[in-house]
Amino acid sequence: MAGLLFVSQAMLDGWAGQRRIDLEGHVMTLRAGDGQGRSYALDPAVRFLRVVGTDADPHALVGKVKSMARLRELGAEALGDSVVLGDVAYEVQPGFMAETHALQAAATAAPQRTPAPDAAGRSPGRPLPDELEGKRKEAEALARFLLDNLS
Repeated sequence: MAGLLFVSQAMLDGWAGQRRIDLEGHVMTLRAGDGQGRSYALDPAVRFLRVVGTDADPHALVGKVKSMARLRELGAEALGDSVVLGDVAYEVQPGFMAETHALQAAATAAPQRTPAPDAAGRSPGRPLPDELEGKRKEAEALARFLLDNLS
């Protein structure tokens, strides 16, 4: 699922306990010192860790992340830290997926950023369109938060 970042339930609980984020329903808001905390919709999901009772992984799910909605479509049953799909049981890590399209937009837009004005105050490039600049700022805020808190 390109464009999505998996955040475990334990990680969210830790961040909330440290008052680094606010959680309301399925919305995570980063606590920013500038008072402009960014919000991200969280979609319930699981990361597949291993197959229980065998080495075979007939569904090729180990190491992947699937949303709960996708699991229902597949006919899987989620039970705490387990998922059963057909006759196969998996150990999973519960969590959420957060959209990272803003991170990708920022990476794409970064080389196009307007360079600093020269000594005469002239801007050598053109500014980003408002839509891309907003996505760049959004991605920058999430990236800064993750770098500060994923240790």
